[in-house]
Amino acid sequence: MSVNRFKTMKPLLFQSVGAPVATSAVLGTVDVLIVEFGFGGDVLARPAGVARSACRIFARIPPINRVTEDTLFALLRNDVDGVVLSECRSRADVQRLDVMLRVAEASTSSRPQQIAILAEYGAVPESVLSPCSLHESSPRLEGLVFDGQKLAAATGCKPLPVRQDQVTAAPVAAGRAATVLRAREAGLACYDVLPQTAMTEIAARQAFAASRADGFSSVVCRSPEQAAWLKIDV
Repeated sequence: MSVNRFKTMKPLLFQSVGAPVATSAVLGTVDVLIVEFGFGGDVLARPAGVARSACRIFARIPPINRVTEDTLFALLRNDVDGVVLSECRSRADVQRLDVMLRVAEASTSSRPQQIAILAEYGAVPESVLSPCSLHESSPRLEGLVFDGQKLAAATGCKPLPVRQDQVTAAPVAAGRAATVLRAREAGLACYDVLPQTAMTEIAARQAFAASRADGFSSVVCRSPEQAAWLKIDV
């Protein structure tokens, strides 16, 4: 997947467990609706009322060492378009997931090679420090997702705006840079998860502008309101 870094891409939208599904108007402004799957409090991979024509549905799954065949079989039964691999550490995690998906597809006579992958990158120190390129790691891999709050928690530092000096913690800054550089090296899209504190239209637009300035292709919205405020026409 070759990505033009100057082209603005539609955002993604994270669907929190138990939260109301966004309206069709909002879903029409995003590329992917991400739902939790396989963490013990599963929701249906395609929420009721969300037509395939509205947007693609990706299921966020546990780290690769916790993914089971049963998890992947359940995903295929729920007719998802792709998966978001949480806490991806390196190229090896992506390749292992690719193999597991191929086995599951063959076992269920499902659509071969049609389940796409997004990888959470920079959520754990291992990915930031990994020397391995993601180039051609899997034909399914579409992009990387960076969540500064997850990396801050994993490294014990305080993310903005908790810090009073308004300086981005060094591990978070390193993670942002590593994600963008790794994505550009491999020709992948890269998405920055909007902060939970972007709770107004001005704050959401400012965070989006900052992400684009740092080289991200687009963002992951944490709420339908954030997606509605951005409403990117592409």
